[in-house]
Parts: sequence; structure tokens; C-alpha cells
Amino acid sequence: MVLVRSVGSAALLIAGGPLLAQSAAITESDSAFSFTMNGSTMRVTRSGPSCPSSCIQPMRAAAGVETFGELEVIDFLQNPVSDGSGLLIDVRMPATFSAGSVPGAVNVPVRTFRPDNPYRSDLLSALGVQTAESSPGFAKAFTLVIFGSGPDDADATAVIGHLLDAGYPAGKIGYYRGGAARWSALGLNTEVGQ
Repeated sequence: MVLVRSVGSAALLIAGGPLLAQSAAITESDSAFSFTMNGSTMRVTRSGPSCPSSCIQPMRAAAGVETFGELEVIDFLQNPVSDGSGLLIDVRMPATFSAGSVPGAVNVPVRTFRPDNPYRSDLLSALGVQTAESSPGFAKAFTLVIFGSGPDDADATAVIGHLLDAGYPAGKIGYYRGGAARWSALGLNTEVGQ
């Protein structure tokens, strides 16, 4: 008989005997990290959501892409978004977005940015990218801040990669790593998605 019980933030498996913590990978390639401190080996492990579906994302999404905290997101909303030169993009699925998101965010799901989307050029055009013969022009493109569910959601970093592959300048892309989970955890209000 196997019983799963949550204790704090850890899940414990009770299999008719000793308690075992359920572990999950930290990144796609690492389930634990070890280091030495004062002659003792220490380990960093993770319990909770499984990776690869919920791998912890790096603080820096890509070279030249600025990482935002909550106060920087608020400043972005008050300035580039307010003056019409910026967009805060929530890449979560529409049902999740419609349950509540950062005020002022627009929903553009991760799949929309994929190179195999036949309407991706329309999306880039809506973001202000101008096509000048064979090379796109980004001078009038929106400055974007991209976010997903939280620090263990790879969708935001995937979107940033897709944008960079399309030629979008890294200096016009920001990454809100904390995402919707961190926004809510700090008690900041959410709005029902438009």
C-alpha cells in the first residue's frame, strides 16, 4: 500500500514502512548538486514538481535580455506600456490567463511564437516588426516583457528563444522570471484576463 501525504512543501511516500521524500530533478540534466563546505559535502536537492515539465529556469534567459523583478515590471507598465511602446506578455494558456494575470498583461500563448506557426509573421507584424523586402525591421517594434507561470516554467524562456531566432533584438526583450506565481505570492493584485 502506498500513501502520499504532503507535509509542508514536501511530499512523503508511505509504503508500508519508512518515510521517503519524493524528489524531482532541478534541471533537465541535474537531479542534485553537491559542493564542499568546511570539509563536509553538502547537497542541494528538490522535492515537488517534476522536471522536465517544471525545471527551474535560469535567472538570465539569454544574453542581452534583461531580467525583471516586480518593481521593474510595475515601472515597465507605468512607462513603456502606458506610452504605447511596450507590451507585457503572459505566455500561459488562455484558460489560465483568464483566471487572473498581472494587470495590463496581454495573452499570447507560447505556441503562437513557434516557427512552425503559419501565422507567426502576422504576430510579428502585430508586435510592430516591419518587413523591408527580405529582412525584418525592428526599429518600431514593441519592447516586450515576457512571463509565464513562474521560475519553473520553461514557456517564457522558450518564447524568448523563438523571438531571438526571428531576429527580435535582445535589447527589446525583458524576462519576468517570477511570473504569475511570484506576483501573486507577494500579494500583488491580479486582473481577470481580457
